[in-house]
Amino acid sequence: MLIKHLTGLALLPELVFGQIYAFEQVPVPKPKSLHTLHAFYVYSHADAPEKPLGQPFIKFHSLVAKSSSSSKRDSDSELQAYKGLQLTLLPYKDFWVRINPQRFCTSVADVQAKRAEEANVVSVSGQAPGESLDNLHVYTHTIGFPSSADPHPKDVEATIRATGVYVLVFSNCGPYADAEVSGSVVVKNSYGFLPGNEYHKLPFYGWLSVCYTLVAAMWMIQSLRWWRETYMMQNCITVVILLSLLEAFLWWLCYNNWNNTGYRGRAVFTASMLATVLKSIFSYMLVLVASLGWGVTRPFLDRRTILKVEAVSALYIVLGFVRESMLAVRNAHSLSPSFVIFCLLPVALLNGAIFYWIFEALSKLIETLKDRKQTEKLLLFTRLWRILVASLAIDSLCLLFQIFDLSRTITDRWRYQWFFIDGIPHLLFLLVLLAMMYLWAPGTTSKNYSYNAQAEGKSTANKDDEKSEKPSWGDEEGAPQEGDDNFWATTHSEQSRVLSSEGGTVSHVAPSTEKISGTKKVSIAD
Repeated sequence: MLIKHLTGLALLPELVFGQIYAFEQVPVPKPKSLHTLHAFYVYSHADAPEKPLGQPFIKFHSLVAKSSSSSKRDSDSELQAYKGLQLTLLPYKDFWVRINPQRFCTSVADVQAKRAEEANVVSVSGQAPGESLDNLHVYTHTIGFPSSADPHPKDVEATIRATGVYVLVFSNCGPYADAEVSGSVVVKNSYGFLPGNEYHKLPFYGWLSVCYTLVAAMWMIQSLRWWRETYMMQNCITVVILLSLLEAFLWWLCYNNWNNTGYRGRAVFTASMLATVLKSIFSYMLVLVASLGWGVTRPFLDRRTILKVEAVSALYIVLGFVRESMLAVRNAHSLSPSFVIFCLLPVALLNGAIFYWIFEALSKLIETLKDRKQTEKLLLFTRLWRILVASLAIDSLCLLFQIFDLSRTITDRWRYQWFFIDGIPHLLFLLVLLAMMYLWAPGTTSKNYSYNAQAEGKSTANKDDEKSEKPSWGDEEGAPQEGDDNFWATTHSEQSRVLSSEGGTVSHVAPSTEKISGTKKVSIAD
Protein backbone atom coordinates (compact mmCIF):
# COMPACT_ATOMS: atom_id res chain seq x y z
CA MET A 1 0.00 0.00 0.00
CA LEU A 2 2.81 2.44 0.84
CA ILE A 3 4.52 1.70 -2.50
CA LYS A 4 1.24 2.42 -4.25
CA HIS A 5 1.00 5.78 -2.49
CA LEU A 6 4.60 6.64 -3.40
CA THR A 7 3.95 5.81 -7.06
CA GLY A 8 0.89 8.04 -6.95
CA LEU A 9 2.92 10.90 -5.54
CA ALA A 10 5.36 10.65 -8.41
CA LEU A 11 2.53 10.94 -10.93
CA LEU A 12 0.38 13.55 -9.21
CA PRO A 13 2.24 16.64 -10.50
CA GLU A 14 1.40 15.52 -14.03
CA LEU A 15 -2.21 14.36 -13.57
CA VAL A 16 -3.66 16.74 -11.00
CA PHE A 17 -3.63 20.45 -11.66
CA GLY A 18 -4.86 22.04 -8.44
CA GLN A 19 -7.98 23.91 -9.59
CA ILE A 20 -8.44 21.79 -12.72
CA TYR A 21 -9.45 18.18 -12.12
CA ALA A 22 -9.10 16.11 -15.29
CA PHE A 23 -10.96 12.90 -16.09
CA GLU A 24 -9.19 10.67 -18.59
CA GLN A 25 -11.33 7.56 -19.10
CA VAL A 26 -11.99 7.26 -15.37
CA PRO A 27 -14.20 4.28 -14.41
CA VAL A 28 -17.50 5.32 -12.84
CA PRO A 29 -18.25 4.37 -9.21
CA LYS A 30 -20.14 1.20 -8.43
CA PRO A 31 -23.95 1.42 -8.46
CA LYS A 32 -25.39 3.27 -5.44
CA SER A 33 -22.01 4.65 -4.32
CA LEU A 34 -20.04 7.89 -4.32
CA HIS A 35 -16.39 8.91 -4.14
CA THR A 36 -14.79 12.13 -2.88
CA LEU A 37 -12.21 13.20 -5.47
CA HIS A 38 -10.61 16.56 -4.78
CA ALA A 39 -10.66 19.64 -2.54
CA PHE A 40 -10.85 23.17 -3.99
CA TYR A 41 -9.96 26.31 -2.03
CA VAL A 42 -12.01 29.28 -3.20
CA TYR A 43 -12.30 32.96 -2.27
CA SER A 44 -15.52 34.78 -2.98
CA HIS A 45 -15.19 37.92 -5.05
CA ALA A 46 -15.56 40.07 -1.91
CA ASP A 47 -12.89 38.14 0.04
CA ALA A 48 -10.36 37.64 -2.78
CA PRO A 49 -6.92 39.21 -2.17
CA GLU A 50 -6.92 40.30 -5.83
CA LYS A 51 -9.87 40.37 -8.21
CA PRO A 52 -8.90 41.44 -11.72
CA LEU A 53 -10.76 38.51 -13.35
CA GLY A 54 -14.24 39.04 -11.94
CA GLN A 55 -16.41 36.45 -10.19
CA PRO A 56 -14.98 33.03 -9.25
CA PHE A 57 -16.69 30.15 -11.00
CA ILE A 58 -16.87 26.40 -11.53
CA LYS A 59 -17.07 24.98 -15.04
CA PHE A 60 -17.99 21.41 -15.98
CA HIS A 61 -16.03 21.15 -19.22
CA SER A 62 -16.58 18.52 -21.96
CA LEU A 63 -17.71 15.87 -19.50
CA VAL A 64 -18.99 12.78 -21.29
CA ALA A 65 -19.58 9.13 -20.36
CA LYS A 66 -18.88 6.25 -22.70
CA SER A 67 -19.80 2.60 -22.31
CA SER A 68 -16.87 0.29 -21.62
CA SER A 69 -18.89 -2.91 -21.91
CA SER A 70 -18.24 -5.25 -24.83
CA SER A 71 -21.83 -6.54 -24.70
CA LYS A 72 -24.80 -4.51 -25.92
CA ARG A 73 -27.08 -5.05 -22.96
CA ASP A 74 -28.31 -1.47 -23.00
CA SER A 75 -29.46 0.40 -26.07
CA ASP A 76 -28.19 3.85 -26.95
CA SER A 77 -31.53 5.36 -26.03
CA GLU A 78 -31.40 3.82 -22.56
CA LEU A 79 -27.88 5.10 -21.99
CA GLN A 80 -28.81 8.60 -23.16
CA ALA A 81 -31.67 8.64 -20.66
CA TYR A 82 -29.39 7.55 -17.80
CA LYS A 83 -29.17 10.30 -15.12
CA GLY A 84 -27.36 8.47 -12.33
CA LEU A 85 -23.81 9.76 -13.02
CA GLN A 86 -23.30 13.10 -11.28
CA LEU A 87 -20.54 15.39 -10.09
CA THR A 88 -21.33 17.57 -7.09
CA LEU A 89 -19.30 20.42 -5.61
CA LEU A 90 -20.30 21.41 -2.09
CA PRO A 91 -18.72 23.07 0.97
CA TYR A 92 -16.57 20.71 2.97
CA LYS A 93 -18.03 21.93 6.27
CA ASP A 94 -21.54 21.03 5.05
CA PHE A 95 -20.65 17.63 3.63
CA TRP A 96 -22.30 15.51 6.32
CA VAL A 97 -25.20 17.95 6.53
CA ARG A 98 -26.01 17.82 2.81
CA ILE A 99 -25.07 14.16 2.16
CA ASN A 100 -26.81 11.45 4.15
CA PRO A 101 -24.37 8.50 4.27
CA GLN A 102 -27.24 6.04 4.70
CA ARG A 103 -29.41 7.38 1.88
CA PHE A 104 -27.69 9.72 -0.57
CA CYS A 105 -29.66 8.59 -3.65
CA THR A 106 -33.27 9.41 -4.34
CA SER A 107 -35.82 6.67 -4.89
CA VAL A 108 -39.21 6.27 -6.49
CA ALA A 109 -40.74 6.65 -3.02
CA ASP A 110 -39.08 10.05 -2.66
CA VAL A 111 -40.60 11.16 -5.96
CA GLN A 112 -44.04 9.93 -4.90
CA ALA A 113 -43.69 11.73 -1.56
CA LYS A 114 -42.55 14.87 -3.44
CA ARG A 115 -39.22 14.86 -1.62
CA ALA A 116 -37.44 14.69 -4.96
CA GLU A 117 -38.22 15.49 -8.57
CA GLU A 118 -36.41 12.48 -10.05
CA ALA A 119 -35.36 9.01 -8.87
CA ASN A 120 -31.86 7.57 -8.92
CA VAL A 121 -30.02 10.89 -8.61
CA VAL A 122 -27.94 12.30 -5.78
CA SER A 123 -29.99 13.58 -2.86
CA VAL A 124 -29.02 16.88 -1.19
CA SER A 125 -30.49 17.38 2.27
CA GLY A 126 -31.90 20.77 3.17
CA GLN A 127 -33.15 21.60 -0.30
CA ALA A 128 -36.70 22.94 -0.30
CA PRO A 129 -39.03 21.89 -3.14
CA GLY A 130 -38.25 24.01 -6.19
CA GLU A 131 -35.23 25.65 -4.51
CA SER A 132 -32.03 26.03 -6.52
CA LEU A 133 -29.00 24.24 -5.14
CA ASP A 134 -26.93 27.36 -5.83
CA ASN A 135 -28.58 28.96 -2.78
CA LEU A 136 -26.98 26.20 -0.67
CA HIS A 137 -23.62 26.71 -2.44
CA VAL A 138 -24.01 23.25 -3.96
CA TYR A 139 -23.32 22.74 -7.67
CA THR A 140 -24.41 19.52 -9.39
CA HIS A 141 -23.83 18.35 -12.96
CA THR A 142 -25.22 15.23 -14.61
CA ILE A 143 -22.81 13.43 -16.93
CA GLY A 144 -24.60 12.10 -19.99
CA PHE A 145 -23.84 9.58 -22.70
CA PRO A 146 -23.35 11.26 -26.09
CA SER A 147 -25.62 10.70 -29.06
CA SER A 148 -24.73 10.75 -32.72
CA ALA A 149 -26.69 13.97 -33.09
CA ASP A 150 -24.91 15.68 -30.16
CA PRO A 151 -21.50 14.04 -29.57
CA HIS A 152 -20.02 17.05 -27.76
CA PRO A 153 -21.78 18.11 -24.55
CA LYS A 154 -22.07 21.78 -23.68
CA ASP A 155 -20.04 23.30 -20.88
CA VAL A 156 -21.94 24.29 -17.75
CA GLU A 157 -20.66 27.19 -15.64
CA ALA A 158 -21.83 28.55 -12.28
CA THR A 159 -20.66 31.42 -10.05
CA ILE A 160 -19.25 30.53 -6.62
CA ARG A 161 -20.42 33.11 -4.08
CA ALA A 162 -19.03 31.85 -0.74
CA THR A 163 -15.46 31.56 0.52
CA GLY A 164 -14.42 28.15 1.72
CA VAL A 165 -13.11 24.66 1.06
CA TYR A 166 -15.21 22.77 -1.47
CA VAL A 167 -15.12 19.03 -2.07
CA LEU A 168 -15.83 17.35 -5.41
CA VAL A 169 -18.02 14.23 -5.18
CA PHE A 170 -18.51 11.64 -7.94
CA SER A 171 -21.71 9.61 -7.51
CA ASN A 172 -23.52 6.83 -9.36
CA CYS A 173 -27.06 6.41 -8.09
CA GLY A 174 -28.23 4.20 -10.97
CA PRO A 175 -27.68 0.50 -11.78
CA TYR A 176 -25.20 0.95 -14.65
CA ALA A 177 -21.46 0.62 -13.94
CA ASP A 178 -19.71 -0.32 -17.21
CA ALA A 179 -18.71 3.19 -18.27
CA GLU A 180 -15.80 5.61 -18.30
CA VAL A 181 -15.82 9.40 -17.96
CA SER A 182 -13.65 11.99 -19.70
CA GLY A 183 -13.57 15.77 -19.37
CA SER A 184 -12.61 18.17 -16.59
CA VAL A 185 -13.88 20.27 -13.73
CA VAL A 186 -12.40 23.78 -13.64
CA VAL A 187 -12.52 26.08 -10.61
CA LYS A 188 -11.12 29.59 -11.06
CA ASN A 189 -10.68 32.30 -8.45
CA SER A 190 -10.99 36.04 -9.03
CA TYR A 191 -7.20 36.27 -9.44
CA GLY A 192 -6.51 33.08 -11.40
CA PHE A 193 -6.25 29.32 -11.06
CA LEU A 194 -4.19 29.09 -7.88
CA PRO A 195 -6.01 27.40 -4.98
CA GLY A 196 -6.84 29.84 -2.21
CA ASN A 197 -4.53 28.08 0.25
CA GLU A 198 -1.60 28.44 -2.19
CA TYR A 199 -2.16 31.97 -3.47
CA HIS A 200 -0.19 33.85 -0.80
CA LYS A 201 2.92 31.85 -1.67
CA LEU A 202 3.08 33.62 -5.04
CA PRO A 203 3.85 37.13 -3.70
CA PHE A 204 5.82 35.64 -0.80
CA TYR A 205 8.31 33.85 -3.05
CA GLY A 206 8.43 36.90 -5.31
CA TRP A 207 9.56 39.15 -2.45
CA LEU A 208 11.84 36.41 -1.13
CA SER A 209 13.56 36.30 -4.53
CA VAL A 210 14.10 40.06 -4.33
CA CYS A 211 15.58 39.73 -0.82
CA TYR A 212 17.99 36.98 -1.87
CA THR A 213 19.01 39.00 -4.94
CA LEU A 214 19.96 41.93 -2.69
CA VAL A 215 21.73 39.62 -0.25
CA ALA A 216 23.67 37.95 -3.08
CA ALA A 217 24.68 41.34 -4.51
CA MET A 218 25.97 42.61 -1.16
CA TRP A 219 27.88 39.39 -0.48
CA MET A 220 29.44 39.38 -3.95
CA ILE A 221 30.58 43.00 -3.60
CA GLN A 222 32.15 42.26 -0.21
CA SER A 223 33.77 39.07 -1.50
CA LEU A 224 35.25 40.78 -4.56
CA ARG A 225 36.53 43.63 -2.44
CA TRP A 226 38.38 41.25 -0.09
CA TRP A 227 38.96 38.37 -2.49
CA ARG A 228 42.51 37.85 -1.22
CA GLU A 229 41.19 37.27 2.30
CA THR A 230 38.39 34.81 1.48
CA TYR A 231 38.64 31.11 2.29
CA MET A 232 36.55 27.95 1.88
CA MET A 233 33.84 28.71 4.48
CA GLN A 234 32.97 31.99 2.78
CA ASN A 235 32.85 30.29 -0.63
CA CYS A 236 30.38 27.75 0.78
CA ILE A 237 28.18 30.57 2.09
CA THR A 238 28.16 31.94 -1.47
CA VAL A 239 26.81 28.59 -2.71
CA VAL A 240 24.07 28.62 -0.03
CA ILE A 241 22.98 32.13 -1.08
CA LEU A 242 22.81 31.13 -4.74
CA LEU A 243 20.86 27.94 -3.96
CA SER A 244 18.41 29.97 -1.83
CA LEU A 245 17.93 32.48 -4.65
CA LEU A 246 17.39 29.66 -7.16
CA GLU A 247 14.87 27.95 -4.88
CA ALA A 248 12.82 31.13 -4.28
CA PHE A 249 12.78 32.02 -7.98
CA LEU A 250 11.76 28.50 -9.08
CA TRP A 251 8.86 28.42 -6.60
CA TRP A 252 7.72 31.87 -7.75
CA LEU A 253 7.90 30.70 -11.37
CA CYS A 254 5.97 27.52 -10.51
CA TYR A 255 3.13 29.37 -8.76
CA ASN A 256 3.01 32.13 -11.38
CA ASN A 257 2.63 29.61 -14.22
CA TRP A 258 0.07 27.66 -12.23
CA ASN A 259 -1.98 30.79 -11.57
CA ASN A 260 -1.98 31.80 -15.24
CA THR A 261 -2.54 28.44 -16.90
CA GLY A 262 -4.19 26.26 -14.27
CA TYR A 263 -1.48 23.63 -14.73
CA ARG A 264 1.37 23.00 -12.32
CA GLY A 265 4.20 22.18 -14.70
CA ARG A 266 5.87 18.94 -13.76
CA ALA A 267 9.39 20.05 -14.74
CA VAL A 268 9.46 23.34 -12.81
CA PHE A 269 7.61 21.76 -9.87
CA THR A 270 10.18 18.95 -9.61
CA ALA A 271 13.06 21.41 -9.99
CA SER A 272 11.61 23.57 -7.19
CA MET A 273 11.35 20.64 -4.80
CA LEU A 274 14.87 19.50 -5.67
CA ALA A 275 16.25 23.01 -5.08
CA THR A 276 14.55 23.09 -1.66
CA VAL A 277 16.03 19.75 -0.63
CA LEU A 278 19.53 20.60 -1.93
CA LYS A 279 19.55 23.98 -0.19
CA SER A 280 18.50 22.41 3.10
CA ILE A 281 21.02 19.57 3.12
CA PHE A 282 23.91 21.74 1.86
CA SER A 283 23.20 24.27 4.62
CA TYR A 284 23.03 21.58 7.29
CA MET A 285 26.25 19.96 6.12
CA LEU A 286 28.01 23.33 5.94
CA VAL A 287 27.21 24.05 9.59
CA LEU A 288 28.15 20.48 10.50
CA VAL A 289 31.61 20.46 8.90
CA ALA A 290 32.32 23.91 10.35
CA SER A 291 31.35 22.56 13.79
CA LEU A 292 33.66 19.60 13.24
CA GLY A 293 36.53 22.08 12.88
CA TRP A 294 37.00 21.88 9.10
CA GLY A 295 39.01 24.89 8.04
CA VAL A 296 39.18 26.10 11.65
CA THR A 297 41.24 23.69 13.76
CA ARG A 298 42.03 21.15 11.04
CA PRO A 299 42.75 21.56 7.33
CA PHE A 300 40.59 18.61 6.25
CA LEU A 301 38.26 15.93 7.62
CA ASP A 302 39.21 12.29 7.87
CA ARG A 303 37.88 9.84 5.30
CA ARG A 304 35.46 8.15 7.71
CA THR A 305 33.75 11.44 8.58
CA ILE A 306 33.48 12.39 4.90
CA LEU A 307 31.76 9.07 4.12
CA LYS A 308 29.27 9.69 6.95
CA VAL A 309 28.49 13.16 5.62
CA GLU A 310 27.98 11.81 2.10
CA ALA A 311 25.71 9.00 3.32
CA VAL A 312 23.56 11.38 5.39
CA SER A 313 23.30 13.80 2.46
CA ALA A 314 22.19 11.11 0.01
CA LEU A 315 19.61 9.76 2.45
CA TYR A 316 18.28 13.24 3.16
CA ILE A 317 17.85 14.02 -0.56
CA VAL A 318 15.67 10.92 -1.06
CA LEU A 319 13.57 11.33 2.10
CA GLY A 320 13.32 15.11 1.67
CA PHE A 321 12.03 14.76 -1.89
CA VAL A 322 9.34 12.31 -0.76
CA ARG A 323 8.37 14.70 2.05
CA GLU A 324 8.10 17.71 -0.27
CA SER A 325 5.98 15.72 -2.73
CA MET A 326 3.59 14.67 0.01
CA LEU A 327 3.30 18.21 1.41
CA ALA A 328 2.53 19.56 -2.08
CA VAL A 329 -0.61 17.42 -2.44
CA ARG A 330 -1.73 16.84 1.13
CA ASN A 331 -4.47 19.51 1.12
CA ALA A 332 -6.12 18.39 -2.10
CA HIS A 333 -6.13 14.61 -1.61
CA SER A 334 -7.15 12.22 1.12
CA LEU A 335 -3.92 10.64 2.29
CA SER A 336 -4.03 8.01 5.01
CA PRO A 337 -2.50 9.02 8.38
CA SER A 338 -0.11 6.06 8.21
CA PHE A 339 1.21 7.24 4.85
CA VAL A 340 1.62 10.83 6.07
CA ILE A 341 3.59 9.58 9.09
CA PHE A 342 5.64 7.32 6.80
CA CYS A 343 6.67 10.39 4.76
CA LEU A 344 7.25 12.85 7.62
CA LEU A 345 8.72 10.76 10.43
CA PRO A 346 11.96 9.61 8.72
CA VAL A 347 12.87 13.19 7.75
CA ALA A 348 12.06 14.44 11.26
CA LEU A 349 14.25 11.74 12.82
CA LEU A 350 17.07 12.47 10.38
CA ASN A 351 16.84 16.20 11.11
CA GLY A 352 17.04 15.43 14.82
CA ALA A 353 20.11 13.25 14.29
CA ILE A 354 21.82 15.95 12.18
CA PHE A 355 21.16 18.66 14.78
CA TYR A 356 22.41 16.39 17.56
CA TRP A 357 25.59 15.76 15.57
CA ILE A 358 26.01 19.50 14.96
CA PHE A 359 25.59 20.49 18.60
CA GLU A 360 27.82 17.69 19.84
CA ALA A 361 30.59 18.65 17.42
CA LEU A 362 30.15 22.34 18.15
CA SER A 363 30.44 21.72 21.90
CA LYS A 364 33.72 19.85 21.42
CA LEU A 365 35.04 22.56 19.10
CA ILE A 366 34.27 25.29 21.62
CA GLU A 367 36.05 23.33 24.36
CA THR A 368 39.07 22.86 22.09
CA LEU A 369 39.20 26.58 21.32
CA LYS A 370 38.98 27.37 25.03
CA ASP A 371 41.89 25.03 25.81
CA ARG A 372 43.96 26.57 23.05
CA LYS A 373 42.96 30.08 24.12
CA GLN A 374 42.01 31.08 20.56
CA THR A 375 39.68 33.86 21.64
CA GLU A 376 38.68 35.17 18.22
CA LYS A 377 37.55 31.78 16.94
CA LEU A 378 35.96 31.02 20.31
CA LEU A 379 33.85 34.17 20.14
CA LEU A 380 32.79 33.34 16.57
CA PHE A 381 31.57 29.83 17.36
CA THR A 382 29.99 30.85 20.65
CA ARG A 383 27.84 33.29 18.68
CA LEU A 384 27.05 30.56 16.16
CA TRP A 385 25.94 28.33 19.05
CA ARG A 386 23.56 31.02 20.30
CA ILE A 387 22.14 31.59 16.81
CA LEU A 388 21.46 27.88 16.31
CA VAL A 389 19.85 27.53 19.74
CA ALA A 390 17.60 30.53 19.10
CA SER A 391 16.55 29.26 15.66
CA LEU A 392 15.89 25.78 17.02
CA ALA A 393 13.74 27.25 19.82
CA ILE A 394 11.68 29.31 17.35
CA ASP A 395 11.27 26.32 15.04
CA SER A 396 10.17 24.14 17.97
CA LEU A 397 7.55 26.70 19.02
CA CYS A 398 6.30 26.84 15.44
CA LEU A 399 6.05 23.04 15.36
CA LEU A 400 4.13 22.97 18.64
CA PHE A 401 1.68 25.54 17.26
CA GLN A 402 1.19 23.44 14.13
CA ILE A 403 0.44 20.36 16.25
CA PHE A 404 -2.05 22.40 18.29
CA ASP A 405 -3.54 23.85 15.12
CA LEU A 406 -4.16 20.37 13.72
CA SER A 407 -6.96 20.00 16.26
CA ARG A 408 -8.88 22.63 14.30
CA THR A 409 -10.74 21.77 11.12
CA ILE A 410 -9.18 22.60 7.76
CA THR A 411 -11.98 25.07 7.05
CA ASP A 412 -10.67 27.25 9.91
CA ARG A 413 -6.96 27.13 9.14
CA TRP A 414 -6.54 26.87 5.37
CA ARG A 415 -6.06 30.62 4.84
CA TYR A 416 -3.00 31.03 7.09
CA GLN A 417 -1.58 27.50 7.29
CA TRP A 418 0.91 28.27 4.51
CA PHE A 419 2.68 30.82 6.73
CA PHE A 420 3.63 28.25 9.37
CA ILE A 421 4.61 25.56 6.84
CA ASP A 422 6.45 27.73 4.30
CA GLY A 423 6.65 31.32 5.55
CA ILE A 424 8.24 30.98 9.00
CA PRO A 425 10.84 28.32 7.99
CA HIS A 426 12.01 30.42 5.02
CA LEU A 427 12.17 33.64 7.03
CA LEU A 428 14.01 31.88 9.85
CA PHE A 429 16.48 30.41 7.37
CA LEU A 430 17.07 33.86 5.87
CA LEU A 431 17.76 35.36 9.31
CA VAL A 432 20.22 32.56 10.21
CA LEU A 433 21.94 33.00 6.85
CA LEU A 434 22.26 36.77 7.41
CA ALA A 435 23.73 36.10 10.86
CA MET A 436 26.31 33.68 9.43
CA MET A 437 27.15 36.20 6.70
CA TYR A 438 27.80 38.76 9.42
CA LEU A 439 30.01 36.36 11.39
CA TRP A 440 32.02 35.24 8.35
CA ALA A 441 31.96 38.50 6.38
CA PRO A 442 35.10 38.90 4.22
CA GLY A 443 37.44 41.56 5.59
CA THR A 444 40.88 42.29 6.96
CA THR A 445 40.42 39.83 9.84
CA SER A 446 39.03 36.92 7.75
CA LYS A 447 42.24 34.89 7.94
CA ASN A 448 42.07 34.97 11.74
CA TYR A 449 39.18 32.48 11.61
CA SER A 450 40.66 30.04 9.10
CA TYR A 451 43.00 27.13 9.76
CA ASN A 452 46.66 28.14 10.15
CA ALA A 453 49.24 25.39 10.59
CA GLN A 454 51.69 27.67 12.41
CA ALA A 455 49.05 28.97 14.82
CA GLU A 456 47.68 25.50 15.52
CA GLY A 457 51.22 24.20 16.14
CA LYS A 458 51.91 26.99 18.60
CA SER A 459 48.66 26.35 20.43
CA THR A 460 49.42 22.65 20.78
CA ALA A 461 52.99 23.28 21.89
CA ASN A 462 51.88 25.86 24.45
CA LYS A 463 49.29 23.48 25.81
CA ASP A 464 51.92 20.74 26.25
CA ASP A 465 54.29 23.16 27.97
CA GLU A 466 51.66 24.25 30.45
CA LYS A 467 50.79 20.67 31.41
CA SER A 468 54.40 19.43 31.65
CA GLU A 469 56.19 19.70 35.00
CA LYS A 470 59.58 18.81 33.48
CA PRO A 471 61.73 21.25 31.53
CA SER A 472 60.31 21.69 28.08
CA TRP A 473 62.12 20.97 24.87
CA GLY A 474 62.26 24.71 24.29
CA ASP A 475 64.58 25.05 27.34
CA GLU A 476 67.15 22.65 25.93
CA GLU A 477 70.50 23.81 24.81
CA GLY A 478 70.49 24.48 21.10
CA ALA A 479 66.70 25.05 20.88
CA PRO A 480 65.79 27.29 17.96
CA GLN A 481 65.10 30.90 18.79
CA GLU A 482 62.62 33.39 17.33
CA GLY A 483 62.04 32.83 13.63
CA ASP A 484 62.07 29.00 13.88
CA ASP A 485 58.60 28.74 15.48
CA ASN A 486 56.96 26.86 12.63
CA PHE A 487 59.60 24.14 12.46
CA TRP A 488 59.87 23.89 16.25
CA ALA A 489 56.10 23.69 16.76
CA THR A 490 55.55 21.03 14.13
CA THR A 491 58.53 18.88 15.15
CA HIS A 492 57.83 19.18 18.88
CA SER A 493 54.08 18.67 18.87
CA GLU A 494 52.57 15.84 20.83
CA GLN A 495 51.71 13.92 17.68
CA SER A 496 55.35 13.95 16.46
CA ARG A 497 56.93 12.41 19.57
CA VAL A 498 57.36 8.67 19.23
CA LEU A 499 58.95 6.82 22.16
CA SER A 500 61.11 3.82 21.35
CA SER A 501 61.23 1.11 23.98
CA GLU A 502 64.51 -0.22 22.59
CA GLY A 503 67.75 1.67 22.96
CA GLY A 504 66.25 4.43 25.11
CA THR A 505 65.88 6.98 22.31
CA VAL A 506 63.32 9.60 21.40
CA SER A 507 62.71 10.19 17.70
CA HIS A 508 61.33 13.37 16.21
CA VAL A 509 59.63 12.61 12.90
CA ALA A 510 58.35 15.48 10.79
CA PRO A 511 54.64 15.26 9.93
CA SER A 512 53.72 14.19 6.40
CA THR A 513 52.40 17.68 5.68
CA GLU A 514 55.87 19.20 6.20
CA LYS A 515 58.61 18.46 3.66
CA ILE A 516 61.34 17.74 6.23
CA SER A 517 63.62 14.78 5.85
CA GLY A 518 65.63 12.94 8.44
CA THR A 519 65.20 12.39 12.17
CA LYS A 520 67.04 13.67 15.20
CA LYS A 521 67.93 11.22 17.96
CA VAL A 522 68.91 12.25 21.46
CA SER A 523 70.41 9.70 23.82
CA ILE A 524 68.99 9.45 27.29
CA ALA A 525 71.53 9.04 30.00
CA ASP A 526 71.04 6.39 32.63
